[in-house]
Amino acid sequence: MSGIMKFVYFGSSEYSNGVLNYLYDHGYKPSLIVSKPDRPKGRGLKLLPTEVSLFAVEKNIPLVRPESLKDKIIENQLLEEKADFFLVADYGIIIPSYILDIPKIHSLCVHPSLLPRYRGPCPIEYSLKNGDTITGITIFEINKSVDAGDIISQKQVSIGPQENYFMLRQRLAEQGAILLVDTLKNINKKEYSLTYQDEKLVTMTYKFKKEDGKVNWNSSAREINNLIRATRGWPSAYTYYKDKRIKILFARIVDEQSTAFPGTIININIKGIEAATADGILLIEKVKPEGKGEMDAWSFVCGHRVKEGDKFCS
Repeated sequence: MSGIMKFVYFGSSEYSNGVLNYLYDHGYKPSLIVSKPDRPKGRGLKLLPTEVSLFAVEKNIPLVRPESLKDKIIENQLLEEKADFFLVADYGIIIPSYILDIPKIHSLCVHPSLLPRYRGPCPIEYSLKNGDTITGITIFEINKSVDAGDIISQKQVSIGPQENYFMLRQRLAEQGAILLVDTLKNINKKEYSLTYQDEKLVTMTYKFKKEDGKVNWNSSAREINNLIRATRGWPSAYTYYKDKRIKILFARIVDEQSTAFPGTIININIKGIEAATADGILLIEKVKPEGKGEMDAWSFVCGHRVKEGDKFCS
């Protein structure tokens, strides 16, 4: 890590772990990693560590997982690091101002949107749900307000028409790390500036609730497909077939127009199930029926005797 300033890394999510992996592979090794405590996950609610915690253990990097950063022991530990930077990517716990002031140079965040658009916890999901074709990465100096600090650098990233949450998250993690490395180099050379965020342009994001994945067949095929792409991580887009909840995992638009009643199955073939929407036809390619595993739509058709003219219900 020759020539690289000392930093502490704060992160918890898969996106954060993607950023960290790239940094580590390119010679940027944190002196300490801070992540969220183990949380119950899955049907059995088994306590599981974050992806970032697992990475720290695997690479033998010192790790702390405090419930809160308002702990004097944690504050002292962070002071003892004498870090130049705190680097934050989707940590998930509020960092108090007096902690942000500890590093010698900056506390920086790697945020997967073009701030001030899409502040908050779900910028990737919102960009997909809204049908954006461009998103990006912002490196900013953290302050006490959510994602409101002065911007140091930004980079636009295009969104593919069939790209879903998992795909876009992976690309943004890598692009975020690349931009962060370049930004750190520029800071090292004192070739950077801070740009104030225009509060008039702010949009906020909020965590999806389970019901946010419910498909409304009176929407257009494009809107429904965007929902499927955005909710692929959580909660997944879902509909009902014969009173059974069906998650729709992959789909694509095959026609921009339709005259059939929204939700009607108008064609079935080995490629999947074609369903009418208020505006267009959606080809459903992969599903997860209630209580079953993921399967291609043709397998679902064969197993449930799906017929043309049947209807999906909102």
